[in-house]
Amino acid sequence: MRHDAHIPTSTRPAILAAARHLFAERGFAGTSMREIAEAAGVSKAAIYHHFRDKRRLYRELLDEGINTLTAAMRRLPDEGPARAQLARILLLHLEFARAHADLLRMMVHEQWQAGERRRPVSSAIARHHEEELAIFAAVLERGIARGEFKPVAPALSAQALCVVIDIISAGFVMAAPPVSAAEVAQNVMDVLLNGLAATPVAPAEVAELFTAKEKTA
Repeated sequence: MRHDAHIPTSTRPAILAAARHLFAERGFAGTSMREIAEAAGVSKAAIYHHFRDKRRLYRELLDEGINTLTAAMRRLPDEGPARAQLARILLLHLEFARAHADLLRMMVHEQWQAGERRRPVSSAIARHHEEELAIFAAVLERGIARGEFKPVAPALSAQALCVVIDIISAGFVMAAPPVSAAEVAQNVMDVLLNGLAATPVAPAEVAELFTAKEKTA
C-alpha cells in the first residue's frame, strides 16, 4: 500500500461505497478500478493508496459486511422458546438484507461464482455459514429437547434452514412491491412451524412422495 501524503484518508469511505455498489451490480469481474474511481470521484492512485488491488478491495468489503452479520447473530438472546429464537434469527437476516442490499448482492455473486468454478467461497462467508449451522443446530436440539419441535435430524435440518434463509433474504431485497421484514418473517415462520398441509402428514406419507417419483421415473 502506498502512503502518498497528498491523498486524504477521507477518500476511503467514498471508494468503499462506490465499489460496494458496482460490485453488487456487475460482480467482481465486471467492475474495473477505473469505474470505481470515477464513481467515487477520485483518481485510481487514491484507490491504490488504500487498497493493494481490486481483489483486496473486494475482499475487505465482503469480509466487513459478513462479519457484521455474524456478530449481530451472536448477540441475539437465546432465552425463551426455541421457536422464538428461530424467529429472531430469521428476522435479523431479513432486516440485514434490506439494510445492506448491495452487500447481499455481492454475497450472492460470490457464492454463485464459487459454485460455477467449483472453488471455495470466501473464508468470511465459509466461517459465517459454519457458525450459522452450529447456531441453527443448537436451536433445533433445544427445541426438540423441550418438545417444541419434532425429533428431526438437527444437522441436516440446520443445513436446510440456512439455504432457505439465504434464498429468502436474496428475494426479499428484490421484492416488488416492497413488504416488511416482519411480514415476510411471520409468513416463513408459519410455514416452518405449521407446514402447508391442512392436516398433519405422517413421515411415511412424505417418504412415499419420493419413492412414488422413483417408481415412475
